[in-house]
Amino acid sequence: MSSIVEHSVEIAAPVDEVFAYVDDYTLTKDWMYGLHEIEPVSDQTHGVGATYDGVMKLGVSLKSRIQCTGWERDRLIEISSIKGIKNTQRWTFTDLGDGRTRVDAWISYTLPGGPAGRAIESAVKPIIGVAVKNTSESLVRNVESR
Repeated sequence: MSSIVEHSVEIAAPVDEVFAYVDDYTLTKDWMYGLHEIEPVSDQTHGVGATYDGVMKLGVSLKSRIQCTGWERDRLIEISSIKGIKNTQRWTFTDLGDGRTRVDAWISYTLPGGPAGRAIESAVKPIIGVAVKNTSESLVRNVESR
């Protein structure tokens, strides 16, 4: 049961500010809908190799250990699960000029199969649209108000 969600937003802030905000794990709970916990499990807290344990609450609690698998300053952050619910999040940042930035999010997740997977999917699926909309609105609002 794999699913992909894609979404873009434009933010009235320079690309370096937007990237720095998204790259700071201590701020992630402020804008990512459903993120209940995120704790580093490595000394490195950004860039390729940074590793975290996280819990998303989207109808049910989904636990994952995630690791940064792609990182290019002001252009790309990619996070992939290495334990728990299989997921990959790729955030790309485009400088639109005039102090504006486009953020493109690509999120892929795979829920377990069988009866447990169907139960999780029925709890999570209705919330995904709300989560994407709320995450986007929070990200724009938080960065633009800084």
